[in-house]
Amino acid sequence: MNNKKIPFKTVLMDSWYATQRLMALIDNLGKIYYCPLKNHRLVDDTGGVEKYKKVQDLNWTETEKLSGKRIKIKGFPRDKKVKIFWATVSANRTEYIITNDLNQSSRDEVEFEIQTRWKIEEFHALI
Repeated sequence: MNNKKIPFKTVLMDSWYATQRLMALIDNLGKIYYCPLKNHRLVDDTGGVEKYKKVQDLNWTETEKLSGKRIKIKGFPRDKKVKIFWATVSANRTEYIITNDLNQSSRDEVEFEIQTRWKIEEFHALI
């Protein structure tokens, strides 16, 4: 079975898979992930200055909306940060997308990844 490895560099997943355990596994494999977070997930963007708050309650500057910002998700190791983006999925829907690629600074690239994930979801709904 080991000889049938499929090469990949990016994991696109749904919010149901946004667990500390799975994200740590992907990190340990040296891969990048993109995943939406549910609006009620508790996060911190203040470095511990303020209490955790729901993702939907984060304050965003215009610059952060374009280039993302670093956060800590409650329940994750203290030093584990991810980058979160305010992404437009459709004309009437926005999602909060996280990635372990802390160098990512383009909302457009994040939206492309998420649109790719959505096309895969649509394909699986057909079969």
